[in-house]
Amino acid sequence: MLLPVLLLFLASCAAHVPRYPPNPSTPVYTLAVLPFYNATNDVGGPMAIREEFQRRAARMHYQPMPLKEVDSLLLNRMGITLGSQLELTDPLALGELLGVDALVYGYVLNFDNVTTGVYNMKKVRAGFKMVNARTGEVIWSRGLGVKSFIAGSEAGLGVTILKEAAGDGLDSYSAIQGLDSIEGLEDWHVLIAGATKKVEEAAILSFGEKLLTKAFGVHLWLETDSMMRRVMARMPSGPGRPVRLEGGKDNEGGNRE
Repeated sequence: MLLPVLLLFLASCAAHVPRYPPNPSTPVYTLAVLPFYNATNDVGGPMAIREEFQRRAARMHYQPMPLKEVDSLLLNRMGITLGSQLELTDPLALGELLGVDALVYGYVLNFDNVTTGVYNMKKVRAGFKMVNARTGEVIWSRGLGVKSFIAGSEAGLGVTILKEAAGDGLDSYSAIQGLDSIEGLEDWHVLIAGATKKVEEAAILSFGEKLLTKAFGVHLWLETDSMMRRVMARMPSGPGRPVRLEGGKDNEGGNRE
């Protein structure tokens, strides 16, 4: 009974994305959401988060470059297919290639779903930064981790407390360039916390949820949505479409033909 209710809840969450008013003072009209750095063992997680960032950026009055165009130019002109390869170049070169006002870098550190019965944990953690494509200056950055857990029995609750007491710091990610400028990556929001009387009950609930949500294309959606909402709530809205002036110039004085 719990799983059908959960799926209905997931569907209702997926249908709603917050809307924000435009901010005319924001100097960024166009942006490119670059391939995200994947520090997880999940191949699809970073792409799902990247696509979600793209969708929400458009709702926030930016004009994001289509992801397929971004990927095609990066591959054909620079041989870049992965977020980890972006360290080989710089924002100015990328901005010149892609022809946008700003670049969005993303780093996915956790996209985990651990189901053991005793210890059942889901974690999504990512950081983002928007960089001026003409100057290399960081315009905005923010990161956050979101976790949910279901402990099986009192023993499971003890295991969960011990594992979480160990913390989720950044020591194991010290080799990744660019994380030092992103605040919030060591902050965690607990979305769901619970326990069952029996280990098998927790295992059935966690494993069943994992299979069904992945089958419906919303794997770790609650954690991803919560993380994105909190992170992007602090991101300035875009100005909307530029006002067209005589001579084909926009209200920033630049030619955007």
